[in-house]
Amino acid sequence: MEANFTNILIAVIAVFCLFTYVIPYIRRLMRGSGVIYIDPKDLEQKIASKTDLLMIDIRPKENFYDMFGHIDNAINLPFEQFMLRLNETADRLAGFKETPIVIIGLRDENKVFLAYQALRSKGFTDVAILNYGLSQWIRKGLPTVERNAHKPD
Repeated sequence: MEANFTNILIAVIAVFCLFTYVIPYIRRLMRGSGVIYIDPKDLEQKIASKTDLLMIDIRPKENFYDMFGHIDNAINLPFEQFMLRLNETADRLAGFKETPIVIIGLRDENKVFLAYQALRSKGFTDVAILNYGLSQWIRKGLPTVERNAHKPD
């Protein structure tokens, strides 16, 4: 009976590792090496040095204002709206073509990569993805704007 429990526990840990680490890693390899990622600590340094920077958080509005909050001064352009209105979004951001842009999602997910590709295809030259998203930012103990702060009515 104890051996069965141990085997089940090992299987559960293996599946967890597969979905948490292996599959995202394979997904990144398939995307190619041209994708630029920025580590949360590096982004924090850019923010602290007052570097001209545009941070676009593509999570849904309710997640932007949830208990985890968002990175201060990030703008919220939910992914679905971002993609549906790509031309309009690109026009609104036209003044930022040379400005470093960081795409923020929850984790390293396909939506972040698609938003990255969309901006690159519209001529934005300095685009990066926050490495492992807001979840990694929080795991590293970096600050977020508290939930419900600055929430529109």
